[in-house]
Amino acid sequence: MINDEDVLAVRNATNIVGVVSQFVPLKRVGRRWVGLCPFHPEKSPSFSVNEEQGLFYCFGCQKSGDSITFLRELEGLDFVGAVERLAAKANLSLRYTDADGGQFRKRRLQLSDIVERAVEWYHQRLLVGADAGPARGYLRSRGIAGDDVRRFRLGWAPEGWDELSRALRVSDDDWRDSGLGLINRRGRQQDFFRGRILFPIFDPQGDPIGFGGRKMQGADGPKYLNPGSTPIYDKSKVLYGLSAAKADIVQVQEAIVCEGYTDVIGFFQAGMGRAVATCGTALTEDHVKLLTRFAKRLVLAFDADGAGQAAAERFHQWEQTYELDVVVANLPDGVDPADLARQDPVALRAAVERAVPFLGFRLQRILAAADLHRPEGRARAAERALDAIAQHPNPLVRDQYLLEVSSHCRIEVDQLRQLLTRRPSGAASSAEPARRRDRVDGRAVARRDDRHHGPDDWHDRDLADVNDDRGSAVRRGVHDQVERDALRAAVEAPDESLGWLDPVLFSEGPYRRAFGALLAWPSLADALAATEDDDPEVAGLLRQAAAEQTDSTMEDAFLRLSQEAVRRVIMDLRQTALGAENPLALSERLSYVAGLQSTLMSDDSAGEAKLQAGTDLLALLLDQDEGTR
Repeated sequence: MINDEDVLAVRNATNIVGVVSQFVPLKRVGRRWVGLCPFHPEKSPSFSVNEEQGLFYCFGCQKSGDSITFLRELEGLDFVGAVERLAAKANLSLRYTDADGGQFRKRRLQLSDIVERAVEWYHQRLLVGADAGPARGYLRSRGIAGDDVRRFRLGWAPEGWDELSRALRVSDDDWRDSGLGLINRRGRQQDFFRGRILFPIFDPQGDPIGFGGRKMQGADGPKYLNPGSTPIYDKSKVLYGLSAAKADIVQVQEAIVCEGYTDVIGFFQAGMGRAVATCGTALTEDHVKLLTRFAKRLVLAFDADGAGQAAAERFHQWEQTYELDVVVANLPDGVDPADLARQDPVALRAAVERAVPFLGFRLQRILAAADLHRPEGRARAAERALDAIAQHPNPLVRDQYLLEVSSHCRIEVDQLRQLLTRRPSGAASSAEPARRRDRVDGRAVARRDDRHHGPDDWHDRDLADVNDDRGSAVRRGVHDQVERDALRAAVEAPDESLGWLDPVLFSEGPYRRAFGALLAWPSLADALAATEDDDPEVAGLLRQAAAEQTDSTMEDAFLRLSQEAVRRVIMDLRQTALGAENPLALSERLSYVAGLQSTLMSDDSAGEAKLQAGTDLLALLLDQDEGTR
């Protein structure tokens, strides 16, 4: 981990408007900056940035946090990675509490720097090297022009066995660990890629980590060559094009998954810059976990039919585990996306727009290949369809597709249901994860219940019950708005709020806890750090208050809180009187508070009179609060 003082220094040195503006066009409105949220699709701006406090908040999807949180959410970084990225921009050095962790990250940076040098060397060789002429011609034949070459920094590895090695001149350890080459039997460095077009591979943050190499036509060896795992590259966890595509993926909440590097380039050429590709391996759960940082929908743009039943089970499980939609692009048979992008980009876009759920795609293929004119053909199609449907873990989804099969195969749906129950179900494989999620959710609900409905919150429950009995849900909404405005004003001017507001003016609940946290800590950042884990609801309210603006003065906030507070006091006194042995004993206090309410609520009362009534009410509440301790 990074030293806490260094983390604080990075936060203080970072201008959140500058960070966010790299991804979101912002416009200043009053004391805030607003723009379209990068975390969900929207047409009207609901994303607010508080430059003074260094916080953002989206009123649409409720995402919030500081510049570190923003980078983590948008770039898929862990906490340390986000702090390191911001520290680098601010030219700040970092100290690590874990020496091994610091050394590991330092090593990653060293190796990435070496790969970056290789990327540039190979790229220049492709652009200007005389020996790269055939490679340039091949790329042009595939519709990949000079702009595409520069955008994706494509390169050319010459035939010589050590040309890159002699150009970079790094140590043997760096040479091996970077994945750029090996040490041959003579003890000399040898290039890994020779006579191939190179596609540089970057991590989600845009740092180079490796290459994929395509052979030229007629050359020996595999069509594509990927190096083995290195300290910075693991093809089962890496997706080609993600660093370039993630902004579009986040905006649309959809990622297109291809099999080839040129397919990704084709999608970009067709105006769909949200495509990524696996690097010589099948789609893995690590790939899916990575994509869920950015998207909620995956469009498979490869031969999904060839994935087979085993892959189907994985796809369905990923849908359930990660709450994803996995759909299949309706591509013409025998045409890959790269060729379709060149021949008919409109058709490629339509194929993505007409993408169908994975199970629906498989059933379409099964039924299209069947002879549905004969009873035997319909029976065989139904059997194959049932095998596919059985892999889906959701019984409601399975039953919907049974209705479709029943219609196409002319078989009663009840008979299909009986046959389906005899097959192993995909639900069994997901039962334990589902039970585990239920237990986790149950504990979360219990914690929320404890927090909101514990002994200290009896007043809120009783008040809510009384309000419900009186049908005053609207009153509750007004009350919440008043407390929200007051918290907003306190966040905007915390020092001034000390002279006006007190926690007892707030009702028992999250707004009182939020204002109390603001009072208890020297700054908003400290209050957020203190409540982030212990009371996330309060942390959320504070971030939201920091993102909003208010035209209310502190005096307005005080008077409106007092008006709501006096209502509560009267309601409590009346409820207490109903159950008291001698209700008349409370009449004097009730009459006094009613007088305060009359002054506070009257349009004829002068401002000074209202302020005095509010001050008297505050004194009463403070005495009452002291007496209950």
